[in-house]
Amino acid sequence: MAKYTTDKALFNVSLRNACLGISIFFLVMLVLGVIARPSYLHSSSSLIGFIIELLANLALLFGVLWSNPWLVAAWLVVAVLFFIHWPIAVLGVIFNYGDYRAAAFFDNVFLILFEYILALVIFGYCSYLVYSYFHQLRNSQSATPHGVVV
Repeated sequence: MAKYTTDKALFNVSLRNACLGISIFFLVMLVLGVIARPSYLHSSSSLIGFIIELLANLALLFGVLWSNPWLVAAWLVVAVLFFIHWPIAVLGVIFNYGDYRAAAFFDNVFLILFEYILALVIFGYCSYLVYSYFHQLRNSQSATPHGVVV
């Protein structure tokens, strides 16, 4: 294994099952978010973000089911975009620009920042597990099959 990867998730769950749960969790949360606030899809930037997130989670789901590391890597690209966007969102909450306060479920700035920090921790751990599973898939596919020695 690489230096920054793991073999198991919390509670001794295999990485494959953890990644399957991550993809299903984010798909369900995406659907519930749209059901709770249907006006979210009215602006074009939110619609594009919704489509990107939906495709990434479906890629992770099918990447886990088909054991395809490149589909799993598609989810990691969206994770990189999340980590690039996170400081911008925090500054948007603090300095009240970009409708970041309006998009949150709270009116208090400190609760919104707590929500963003909690999202960062959860998404960071999920990214760590998906990255570990990506390396596990790559290592299993790059291993050459050994012939039977007689």
